[in-house]
Amino acid sequence: MSSLLQTTELLTSDRTSGRFRVWGIRSALSILDQGLTSGAGLVLNLLLARWLSKEAYGAFAVAFATLLFLFGFHTALLLEPMSVMGPACYSTDMAGYFRTYLKLHTGLVIVLSAILGGVAVAFALGGRAHDLAWALGGSALALPFLLLLWLVRRMCYVVHRPSMASWGSATYLIFVVVGLFLLHGNNRLSPFSAFLMIGAASVPAVVVLLRRLGIIGESFRQGPAWRQVASENWAYGRWLVAGTVLFTVTTQIQTYLAAVFLGLVAAGTLRALQIPSLVMLQIVTAFGLLVLPSLARDFGSGKLERLRKKALLVSIFLAGLALAYAAALAVFSAPLEHLLFHNKFSADGWLIPAFGLIPVFTGFGTGFSMALRAAQKPQVDLLANAISAPAGLISAFILIRIWGVAGAGLSMIIGFAVYAFVFFFLFQRWSKTPVVANAVA
Repeated sequence: MSSLLQTTELLTSDRTSGRFRVWGIRSALSILDQGLTSGAGLVLNLLLARWLSKEAYGAFAVAFATLLFLFGFHTALLLEPMSVMGPACYSTDMAGYFRTYLKLHTGLVIVLSAILGGVAVAFALGGRAHDLAWALGGSALALPFLLLLWLVRRMCYVVHRPSMASWGSATYLIFVVVGLFLLHGNNRLSPFSAFLMIGAASVPAVVVLLRRLGIIGESFRQGPAWRQVASENWAYGRWLVAGTVLFTVTTQIQTYLAAVFLGLVAAGTLRALQIPSLVMLQIVTAFGLLVLPSLARDFGSGKLERLRKKALLVSIFLAGLALAYAAALAVFSAPLEHLLFHNKFSADGWLIPAFGLIPVFTGFGTGFSMALRAAQKPQVDLLANAISAPAGLISAFILIRIWGVAGAGLSMIIGFAVYAFVFFFLFQRWSKTPVVANAVA
């Protein structure tokens, strides 16, 4: 933890010990929040992988991948623009701005849930993949509440209060754990009931965060017009929407193709063996969320050289931290698989440390990606995905047919690696342009 705090001090580039201490605490709280969130996901997937049949868990994995795909649209159109435009344009009335965001969230999730529900009905009417149909139906009902939790957690980061996000994540974790054991103890656990449970578990956490943010429970203040905010979000997020589709091809197409070519059992195996690496992936995400507003302020104030140095430090630190974690997974992969799954997935257990490379590449690309987003260059995300998506798709088709589940895992790693290095080259090119050089001078 001491090395983490030291690195955070470098990232802020502040000379005062008071600022060092504040950013160190924020870093720790941000990682605590992501740890609680990833802990909830870890417990959920771990217990479902242990308690459900391989096929039922495979159905959950496919539905969850679909949920993540739709979550990408929510992130592109709401979360990412809020992190950049909120501090820059609405810092004097964040409560009103957040209330407007709740209206936009409601409209968007109605559309996304309807789409997901329609897919579930299509599978049900087709009379095939019964478990998958129910899983998709449950995810459609849970989606509005899950995405609302992610929205209000991001609001906490926008106002630099990761401690509030931690309270919400802790509440969510408690309800998820209690809900899982209640469902299992009463023989009610299924992909459908699991999705309903996590949707319900989001509600208390959302209420806690909304009250702490001052969005509910206080006198009403009119926020900016929703049409104005929606227009700003679209101008920024439209580049990310197409990137979301392509990013899904890079990172999730393997789950779908494994289900199609190898069956739901293979899809469940692929998801289960990623669980240990998800912990580090959440830590990487936490750091990205923490530094994005700081990078956005640097860009807005013209401190581009400072922004460039921060981005480089973030990438080096996160890649090194993730690499150390991957090495630990390599040493303890066999006993870890036995501890988590009782040898249920031992035949493919070597994928546990292999998946540890995904946070390594993600961490390497995070600093460069966040810097470009802070510089209001969201179109580079589309370009990065346009290059990495074909690598993920082509490698998935080839490698799954050759090596099965192992090929699907290798394809995932290839997709993340290409994505990270594209961001590195795009950042290098942007930082050397005459416009940037003149601005720094």
